[in-house]
Amino acid sequence: MTFWDEVFAGFLANMFAGVLLVVFYVIIQWFLQATDVTVGYCWKFQGQSFYPSFDIRNRSKSKTYLLANIAYMKGKRTIVGSDNKSLWGQELTPGSIRFFDAVLPVNNVHTIQECLTLEVSIRLQNGRAFWLKGQGPGQTFVGRIQRTAFWLRKILETAAVPMEK
Repeated sequence: MTFWDEVFAGFLANMFAGVLLVVFYVIIQWFLQATDVTVGYCWKFQGQSFYPSFDIRNRSKSKTYLLANIAYMKGKRTIVGSDNKSLWGQELTPGSIRFFDAVLPVNNVHTIQECLTLEVSIRLQNGRAFWLKGQGPGQTFVGRIQRTAFWLRKILETAAVPMEK
């Protein structure tokens, strides 16, 4: 190879390595953002009124989130009810765990069996939503991909070098 062919090959190799490094960094940042908020819930009742009780955790180290509303659905289409007042404007600071027990009751739901058929969606003010389908009182459905993602996040967090004192 001539001198200019070697320079061009070195240039292309360095560009490829740089692009690969940036893509890898973007994937890790997207993954950490996708797994930074976790939501758990259980059903509570008072008389004939059923309402969820939420445990919302912000595992992010630097990002603050604002909660918006709750939607109750059967399937992903039929809206049973919504609650725009209970969570609106509540702030999730980095590293915080918030417990929300003062949620409005769900309309037209009068038994625990009806509650277990509902899917609950919590939306943040940035538009991101969390879909929850209860398997039983206090349990949320976690699929294989989500379980693997949280396992991988745990490994990345334990292997990370802390930057603060």
